[in-house]
Amino acid sequence: MAEKNYITFIDNAGRAIFGEVDTETDVSLKVKNPVMITVQQQQNGQMAVQLFPLFFQEFVVPGEGDVRNNFFTYPKSGIAVGSDFEIEPRIVEQYQRIVTPQLVAADTPNNEGGEPEVIKLFDDE
Repeated sequence: MAEKNYITFIDNAGRAIFGEVDTETDVSLKVKNPVMITVQQQQNGQMAVQLFPLFFQEFVVPGEGDVRNNFFTYPKSGIAVGSDFEIEPRIVEQYQRIVTPQLVAADTPNNEGGEPEVIKLFDDE
């Protein structure tokens, strides 16, 4: 399986965007299933990182193989592309869970109470 080419950039609305590069030209960048990265301070003082799809896959008619992808093309003149850093692997894992969700019944052994699993992105200090 080929390694995916992920990108992080700030769009012209000031949002931190993460996604998979589909195609790139000198003037534009086409991104597959982009998500917005948000960071919010919780009441306990810790920071919570969340990823929100820019467009929910549930709104897209499934294609071949029941695949639901969405693509957005950004003009390079309107974005600031991140460079010289690597995204934390847990962000990539969370992204993968969003764009390729695996349905799990609420009564499975790993989800006895029907509560969603909490994923810690940062170590507690």
